[in-house]
Amino acid sequence: MSSGLSVDAVVSSPEDEHVPIVSDRALPEVLIDHANEHPDDVALRWKRYGVWEEYTWEEYYERVEAFALGLEEYDFGEGDVLFTIGYNRPHQLWAWLAAQSLGGMAAPNYEDMLPEDIKKQLQLLEPRVVYAEDQEMVDKVLLVAEDVPSLETIVYRDEKGMFRYENGEKDTHGLTVVSYEDVEARGRERLETGEVAEGTLHERITEIDPESPAVLTPTSGTTGMPKRVQLSHFNFVNLANAAIEMDPLPEESDYFSYLPMAWVGEQMILMAAAFVGGWTANFPEQPETEQEDLREIGPEILFSSPNGYEAWVADVKAKIENTTRLKRFVYETAMSVGRRYAAYVIGENNDSDPPVWLRLAHWLAHWVAYRPILDKIGLKRARNVYTGGGPLGEDHFEYFHALGVPLKQIWGQSEVCGFVTMHRDDDVDVETVGEVFPNVEVGITPGGELLVRGPVVTSGYYGMPEKTEEAIEDGWLHTDDFGGLTEDGHVKVFDRMDDVIEMADGSAIAPISVETKLKFNPYVKEAMVVGDGRQELTAVLNIRFDNVAEWADQRDIQYTGYRDLTQKEPVLELMRGVVAETNEELGDPIQRFLVLFKEFDADDGELTRTGKLRREVVMDRYDELVEALYDGSEEVDMEITITYQDGRESDERGRMRVVDVDEPVAEADGEAESESGPGPAAEAGTEVQ
Repeated sequence: MSSGLSVDAVVSSPEDEHVPIVSDRALPEVLIDHANEHPDDVALRWKRYGVWEEYTWEEYYERVEAFALGLEEYDFGEGDVLFTIGYNRPHQLWAWLAAQSLGGMAAPNYEDMLPEDIKKQLQLLEPRVVYAEDQEMVDKVLLVAEDVPSLETIVYRDEKGMFRYENGEKDTHGLTVVSYEDVEARGRERLETGEVAEGTLHERITEIDPESPAVLTPTSGTTGMPKRVQLSHFNFVNLANAAIEMDPLPEESDYFSYLPMAWVGEQMILMAAAFVGGWTANFPEQPETEQEDLREIGPEILFSSPNGYEAWVADVKAKIENTTRLKRFVYETAMSVGRRYAAYVIGENNDSDPPVWLRLAHWLAHWVAYRPILDKIGLKRARNVYTGGGPLGEDHFEYFHALGVPLKQIWGQSEVCGFVTMHRDDDVDVETVGEVFPNVEVGITPGGELLVRGPVVTSGYYGMPEKTEEAIEDGWLHTDDFGGLTEDGHVKVFDRMDDVIEMADGSAIAPISVETKLKFNPYVKEAMVVGDGRQELTAVLNIRFDNVAEWADQRDIQYTGYRDLTQKEPVLELMRGVVAETNEELGDPIQRFLVLFKEFDADDGELTRTGKLRREVVMDRYDELVEALYDGSEEVDMEITITYQDGRESDERGRMRVVDVDEPVAEADGEAESESGPGPAAEAGTEVQ
């Protein structure tokens, strides 16, 4: 190796899992293949006005073709970037494929981005054309349009509220604002009048260089402004082939698309895996109806972030805690059976089959308890169920496997199309993130950083050559993840290299492992564990408002809102019980904590748009709170600026109490227990399993 990169060890997929490398197909060409072979199969569903509209594979390509030929009329062509911002809709997917069919690139963005962040991305990407879902997103783009000289056209999909704009006419900034339907109609007109010959776009698609960028995917932005990862057709197609080989499902299996379309995992499944596997992608009617629509579809394939699985568990456990004694008894009995069963699937007994009596008991528990729960979540038909974008705690893994859900961890990042490793059906180890995909290698440096090499690795960052040089060395991608390799070919990921806590005694702790244990409780939504250079661990917590509010209502605890509820003595005692129980499983227990008077929020820069904690930002923003956790303070006042989705700001002040885990929280009158019911300290540690 010319640069002297030191790689201690390397793991790859078994030799008998060889998957041929495909180097001659672009994504739109794979779409055409499927449209030709299965023209009448259902490719997409979108719920609209309460009815599921279906689109066949033939209709799928026709929509892509029409929009592409219409888009060309707005000077979009080879090498151009289509900037898209919107909800999960077929139209955004069609727009991506249309841009690629013309030799261009799609650049998806998170729908809740602030105008200032949109401006930075537009200035980096310099697009001529923007696809914006609705009036709100169009307005955000127009707010910053003067600072983006490349911008010429905004295409909107949702007509609601757009009467203020002259459709197809230039505005005062010289921008054309046009509807998606009109662009598509222009493309159809070009075909119908013979202006463009039938099959012309198909011919152009066959000339696309598979090594050229197909998507400019945003990174999570944990350390700053998101970079743009250049992912090629070659990257996507080969990862999809490997994924289908590892975890096949029949054609027309249902996938439910509700994770942000700017997330690389969603792009990989929608544009590549769905093409190769022939899966049907389903889109919800509105973000507010996602859970209801998910339940209606009951997909075989589901991908969710750890936040999604944590929220489902918290919701179920909170409802069980507040149900009748009989239902609680049935649930607890069923989960006891489930935990024993899970030990044979992912636990200490996974080298042997569960005994017959346990299989029968688990089958009975399924029909009595698990199936109603899974039906409400939308997982009663789930067969290929994945989590990614961050580690999911062992407790959550055990919970879903106890319910009979074959949950598997995927590890990857934007720079590798999202997927590098995955658990196999018969080899789910909760301490690892699974085995390496075919044709991919994972290495490790002497310092414990994981490296990746293979056909899934990006060619670099768009417009940032210096960042590319830092990230890719001798073909190896530096992941910045701290981990390990096992003898049986699995990969372990402990945390981000920069996030590992080094205690005063030199011991290292991955804070995320502690935080996921805290979040297994239904009353904790988010946690940040602190302790770098210190003698002991402390924590800053966010409550899960709906669950804690219901708990408080049942005890007649009066509060005026989120901020007030977080500092009520019974609630602090509830949280003390949560932390105390978590401490029983930790070698280095948490000594003190406080409950933040606001939730960590992506608009305030505290979380990424995928829900990851931006630890460095939070530590800097709340340095006063961190010091109060260690200097013996009993409470701390703080004023912070809160940012709203439309960019407005307000200054908010809050007083937070610092809680010692070993000392019960005293009520205002000096009592440690609320007169309205059982002491919350005792209840806090009572988790229904």
